[in-house]
Amino acid sequence: MRTRIIVLVAVAAVACSTVVVALASSSAKGLPSYTNGYQTWPKLNRKPIKGGSSAHSGTKNVYASRKRVRSRFPNGTVVVKSIAKPGDRPGMPSQVAVMRKLRGKWRYVEYELSGGRYGVLAQGALCQSCHSQARASDYVFTK
Repeated sequence: MRTRIIVLVAVAAVACSTVVVALASSSAKGLPSYTNGYQTWPKLNRKPIKGGSSAHSGTKNVYASRKRVRSRFPNGTVVVKSIAKPGDRPGMPSQVAVMRKLRGKWRYVEYELSGGRYGVLAQGALCQSCHSQARASDYVFTK
């Protein structure tokens, strides 16, 4: 009986870890897979945004996976801000900030390039504290 319980617990643990990995799948470069192809999405800014806050200093472009409905983005929308700095390789900006709208709330994660792969630089409340200033535009900065 004890052996069966141990086997059941082991099987459940493997199943749960597989689900977690599947939900957090990433591209080969370390960004979440739901950002794949963001450079082909509609751009929210007319021309590159120069300068800006210390959190996102550099030349920025902002892309959205879906169009706004009235003044809000629908659930499931992903907004990606690429932040390029002098010397960056084409198509590999130094930083990539990602917003994903789930159940009416934005989830924020900012990634930084290191050695050809992106890793998490900041996320959550730190990002929200700044984006709360853009509440009128559904928390998305485009200027």
